[in-house]
Amino acid sequence: MHFFPSLSKVRGLFLQLCLLLALAACAREDSGGAPVAWPELVRFDEIAYRADGLARTGDLGSVSDLRTELIETGQAVTPSTIPANVANPREVETILADLTGLVEGISATADPESTAMLVLGLHPVIERLITAAGMPHVHANEGPNQGFLQPVFDSEGTQVGTAEVKLHDDAGDLEIWLTVGGYGGDPWRLDLDTTLLLNFPGLEREVTLAVRDRTRNEDESGESTIVDGTTSYFVFPGDTGIDASWLMGAEFAAKAELQIEDATTGAFVLRPHVHRADGDGAS
Repeated sequence: MHFFPSLSKVRGLFLQLCLLLALAACAREDSGGAPVAWPELVRFDEIAYRADGLARTGDLGSVSDLRTELIETGQAVTPSTIPANVANPREVETILADLTGLVEGISATADPESTAMLVLGLHPVIERLITAAGMPHVHANEGPNQGFLQPVFDSEGTQVGTAEVKLHDDAGDLEIWLTVGGYGGDPWRLDLDTTLLLNFPGLEREVTLAVRDRTRNEDESGESTIVDGTTSYFVFPGDTGIDASWLMGAEFAAKAELQIEDATTGAFVLRPHVHRADGDGAS
């Protein structure tokens, strides 16, 4: 004798199956929607980017000083650290093998010039790896306007403000936003006649940043930055007609120092905000 379940039981089992499938689909969506977090790669990216800038300025001594940290952070990026939800797992594994080879090369040589050459190869590979993983490529010291944050110190060495410095690779123009104290502080407002001096000692050049105009002094958002005859936003070259072509290019890197009245950032490596053809970073 054959046993056939009742129609009500079949319907019940069918509803349970549909519910299980729906829950599984939701779980997959939740998993797929989670951002890719790869802290080991992010840390290595920061050190490699800093070393890359120093190598491009010819500061081989500082690159050598970072060698141990480069090796340690690079060796920490292993196949076992690859997040489970990377966008393209096979591509990630292939690129990671290339990156591991570069780290091994740095570990195998202590020659400053050889180290610098290998360092220059790191960041492009890391950038490809981050893209394949499906992660945003944002550096730790990037500000809200996609410029790089630099602390500003008074004559006694106390931090009095922060300058967000944004160099556009496609035009060579500079923008600077000032805040009081550390990151996230209130706008550091200065008189409209104020000028900022950005000095490039290694290039024997300097540029002067000033307000764009005295009526609105609009920043990238199109908003006026003038409040009661003061502003926290300065640009170069603006409408001065000064040639800024020497600052152009995605690979530009130079040591610079920003002077703001009696305060200064001290020396830092200026790198551009890169405008990519795919629209990423196009602001």
